[in-house]
Amino acid sequence: MRRRTLGTLSFAVTLLLSAATGLSGGVASAGGTCAGNCALGELELTGPPPVASPSVGAGTTSSLTFTLSNDTASGGSSKKLESAELSAPAGFAIQSATLAPSRTSDPPTAHVSVDTGTTPPTYTLVLDDLDLRPGASVSAALSVTASCAATSGTWGLTVDPARATPTSKKGFIVDPSSALSVGVTGQCTLKFGTDPANAVVDQDITSQGFTPSGSPVEVEALDANGGPLGGVGVALSAELGAASLGGATSAATAPSGFASFSPLTLGETGYYYLEASAPHFVSASSGLFLITNSATTCTSNCSGSTSDGPASVDVNVSNPGSGDLLSVVVGGFSYSCPDSFSPTGYYRTVTAPVGVDLWQGNGSLDPSQRSEEVTITIPGDLLQPYPPFPFFPFLGFLDVCYASTQPFPGSTLVSSAESIPGYAGSTYVGLLRDCPFYPFYTGVNAAPCVLSRYWWQGNAVITFLGAPGDFWGSA
Repeated sequence: MRRRTLGTLSFAVTLLLSAATGLSGGVASAGGTCAGNCALGELELTGPPPVASPSVGAGTTSSLTFTLSNDTASGGSSKKLESAELSAPAGFAIQSATLAPSRTSDPPTAHVSVDTGTTPPTYTLVLDDLDLRPGASVSAALSVTASCAATSGTWGLTVDPARATPTSKKGFIVDPSSALSVGVTGQCTLKFGTDPANAVVDQDITSQGFTPSGSPVEVEALDANGGPLGGVGVALSAELGAASLGGATSAATAPSGFASFSPLTLGETGYYYLEASAPHFVSASSGLFLITNSATTCTSNCSGSTSDGPASVDVNVSNPGSGDLLSVVVGGFSYSCPDSFSPTGYYRTVTAPVGVDLWQGNGSLDPSQRSEEVTITIPGDLLQPYPPFPFFPFLGFLDVCYASTQPFPGSTLVSSAESIPGYAGSTYVGLLRDCPFYPFYTGVNAAPCVLSRYWWQGNAVITFLGAPGDFWGSA
């Protein structure tokens, strides 16, 4: 067994000369099981009033008082108590120990020993040269830290008499009624100090939307009392979306309790949240954020484009707000629209929906009614016959299956939206109708609606007006 000594403290001991009460024939009244040479130990939480059988918060450091008493009867075969060892339960660390000074000649000693051969290491308080006479006591002030993994436990106590012989040493025992248990309250927890914000595919995710150079995502480690914990290894993972989190997915907390994560990236569009975890900590989940295909800063007009394989998406927004940012995204979830012409009763499932949103500089959606004009170009060879019109596939495939948090003309309320991550509210889906009196009237009050649908050079081209409430910005 390897031991590393943290330090040796030499102090005089204050002897409490008042005799132990309730003793008869060397038998302790507290437990009634300690005859002959006997020692009593007790741990109390420091502070007025002292609390026996104390409880320490997980991850916190507390001050405890350990009192050792020579509880033998005077005279006869009574012995002086010379040394003792107090061993902490697993997960408890004795940071320091001090004895109250009183004896100037041949003072007692106290030091903390650490056994690094156990996992976790075992901490022991070693007291020597006590010279405790019958009825006397000695107290040590301990600074004790309960790790986040610690559970309630009992401290071990061994004692030895002065000038021990093989026979007399066996006669000195520890009263089993000694109060040497310590409880652990609460749990260590993690929480996000700064949440991840919206970002573009494969660009750095920070706490500022679509800003790769922004402030990093931060996670805080806290003890049971809400105090910061340094040196905690925190790991991040991405949930909901299909991609695995890349970049600096693990970091240690600083003394302030915060761990910073940069860079962080995701390689597929969709909704995500990050999960922070550490051994023996309550994990934490971030808020939802969005990974898009592109993001463009708007001026007087705003346009953007992206593609999903051979299919492309072009977007134009008229009259954007000053400093608005336009995001375009394809994919991330799926849903279906009811269709009376289909034998199944549903339109072909949308597996790569298009999302178009305007974001303000503070990271929130632009609440103004903007006219988001979206044009989707689909190569003709991607179109498949749509029953019951096998010879006219465009009749079905030139429709727009729209999903929104708000009702719109022709929409159907769906009770649940399990395929749309992170959203538990009401869902409205339906095939978009044509915009009224186009091109003479295309006001935003008509949105969402289809502006045009036609064939061009073998490609299907659909242009529609988006509306507030689409899932990309609202979930």
